[in-house]
Amino acid sequence: MRSKATNILQLIIIITGVFYIITGIFFFISPLVFGRFFSINITDDWFESIKYEAFIAPLFFLSRGFASILFSVGLSMILPLFDPLRYRGLIYFTGIVFPVMSSYLLLTNGIILGHFVLTLFGLFYLFILVITVIGLMITRKDAKEGIE
Repeated sequence: MRSKATNILQLIIIITGVFYIITGIFFFISPLVFGRFFSINITDDWFESIKYEAFIAPLFFLSRGFASILFSVGLSMILPLFDPLRYRGLIYFTGIVFPVMSSYLLLTNGIILGHFVLTLFGLFYLFILVITVIGLMITRKDAKEGIE
């Protein structure tokens, strides 16, 4: 029987995983849809012109590759649902280390540049960071004792 604290941590893991899956697949499938969803003015010939840009083309396709990593990490968040003690390290990396780095980068640049999408995603990652820290704190004692 799982404790109430473990159930809360599992809910946090589900929220994190779903956000990572949606974000990763949304950008990987079509950055144009991503841009239009956030009302970023993108012309139809923009995608064709990317192929000929020496700097933008690799950056664009690498970012799509990283979107696939984010999708895969979201899928891997299923593992802690079955055994939260065994996969606690995964929770630390995907719920604390990654959100610290990405929220700092996105919020800093989003605020400086006044870019809504960067700020919004920075706030999402900051939210994931905060709820993950709370979830890990409330399950810390049980984890040390080996109780789920």
